[in-house]
Amino acid sequence: MDFGIITKEIICTVKEPKIEAVKLFMVRLLNLDKSEKNEYIVSAENRLDLGAGDYVLVIKGSPSRMLEGNDGMPVDSAISAKVDSIFIDDKYKFLI
Repeated sequence: MDFGIITKEIICTVKEPKIEAVKLFMVRLLNLDKSEKNEYIVSAENRLDLGAGDYVLVIKGSPSRMLEGNDGMPVDSAISAKVDSIFIDDKYKFLI
């Protein structure tokens, strides 16, 4: 599972029928202190009503198809949650 921020929605006029109702987002991966990694990933989201600027948890690989509503979808990255705050220790403590 990775931590990131949604940067853009990807608009597709033609999609595979199994992902027709799914939103696709460009997610910039982040370190736990919210510093940016030099890595982006395209992730599917179909039930959380998220958008640009939201901090999220991303699941990669075949587990992304285990999320509710994703079985049978041809995706290898999906957004599983919106992050509201992080508290690990005094070093990584912040509200989003």
